[in-house]
Amino acid sequence: MKIVNTNEMKGIELKCLEYNISTDTLMENAGLATAEICNSIILQSKATKPSNILILAGSGNNGGDAIVAGRLLSEQGHKVTIYNCSRSGQIHDKASTLPDTSIIIQPKSDQKLDLLASLMSKATLVLDGIIGTGINGQISGRLKLILEMLKARQENHPKLTVIAIDVPTGVNTNTGQAQESGITADVTIALGYPKLAHYTMPAAEHCGSISVAEIGIPDTIADDITTMLITDELVIPKIPSRPMNAHKGTFGKVLFVGGCQQYKGASYLATRAASRTGAGLVTAATPPSIHLGLVGKVPEITYLMIPETHDGYISSDADKPIMNTIKDYNAVLIGCGLGITDSTTNFVYNLLLSNSQLPSPVIDADALTILSKKTNWYKKFDQLAILTPHAGEMSRLIGPESSPRTPISNDILIKCANKWNKIIVMKGPYTRIVPPGGLVFISPMANPALASAGTGDVLGGTIAGLIAQGVNMTDAAITGVYIHSLAGQHLKNLMGDAGVVASDILNELPSTIARLKGSNI
Repeated sequence: MKIVNTNEMKGIELKCLEYNISTDTLMENAGLATAEICNSIILQSKATKPSNILILAGSGNNGGDAIVAGRLLSEQGHKVTIYNCSRSGQIHDKASTLPDTSIIIQPKSDQKLDLLASLMSKATLVLDGIIGTGINGQISGRLKLILEMLKARQENHPKLTVIAIDVPTGVNTNTGQAQESGITADVTIALGYPKLAHYTMPAAEHCGSISVAEIGIPDTIADDITTMLITDELVIPKIPSRPMNAHKGTFGKVLFVGGCQQYKGASYLATRAASRTGAGLVTAATPPSIHLGLVGKVPEITYLMIPETHDGYISSDADKPIMNTIKDYNAVLIGCGLGITDSTTNFVYNLLLSNSQLPSPVIDADALTILSKKTNWYKKFDQLAILTPHAGEMSRLIGPESSPRTPISNDILIKCANKWNKIIVMKGPYTRIVPPGGLVFISPMANPALASAGTGDVLGGTIAGLIAQGVNMTDAAITGVYIHSLAGQHLKNLMGDAGVVASDILNELPSTIARLKGSNI
């Protein structure tokens, strides 16, 4: 499923004219889809009588969509009032299609907003059709007062349902920024396609759940859109098959390189995740002093003996035994729990910056931070690899011109992926996967239950495990993120959004994959 920004959506609407699909047809379809979703939500609330629906309408196309929805909802027996929020008093031409224009309240007839306050007190559903994707400038004046009244009503009456058309008023579709006085919706109806703001913080917190409405746009019109939402339909064909005559070699070998005395658990989480995702064999190149603890946790993995320092970190010359055996593996995961010392720094430079070719490398955690200390690190480490940074690590990789407090845009990620020849997995709410070439894949999930130590190690192992089974690197990154996110979502549903730990995800990985394949687990 494609995700669009404001200009892309305008372009799509213009292309519709070439297919003899008029703006009016799109608006009628949008209003019908909006009315159907409103009706569905009303039915779910088990209301025993027609609802009081208050529509806040602007003068633009968003207001036109809302007016069409109001007309249809009124015809279906609901009590509908359309409140014109336009500063000028203008209203969309669609108002002329209303059989009863008395349901429109003009601003000049409610100077003090007393009537609006009364309407809000009676409403069971409020439909936001004020601005939509076309916001320009700060909300102020009368509109700001209207939105403050709605916010107060929501706070005092949590059963009130607020639905926004396309994006809630106050949200910038392109940047994902949200004005403090803007609307927070329970449901946002995405007309035609999801919008960038739906999966960008902080705007996403104002959108509630996203319901994508089909409005009659032919699929081929969006062929040139390069940002995509990750869905079941995208991921399921990428999940590796498991033939009946398979053996462990069929499903590939992962080499994990990382771990230290201080971060022993990272080795367990990453290697276990690779196994739980289906890799045939996982080998750990970790400091020998932590092997004994790992054996009790992950008895299935094997070990590559490498030198370590006296304080339990990988030695700087550990690259030699690794490179001697690297050809035996299909994927290598480097960095989880590595620690940052002189020895591990030199080790990473020896391994990654020596023009050696590694099998499908996945670089995570401390290895990313170590790389970032080397100017133009990507010129020596120029092979295709997967990087899995969080915001701080990505900022360090970009360099001094970037700040971890500044959101990293899709455009910046595309530029870096192309410049570095890397597949970037930008971890966080709505994780983004950006391979070289300009495509962006966005996870539809943001889950505070996964905001705990070690979940990134599980993700790294999941991606490496998929690569070992023959999934190409970009598809492995997309599929790994989605499986990891779904597993976390299932745990959140079972346990709540606090207290889920990284090791909980491990046992969820096989059942999540099985459910995607159609098993009733």
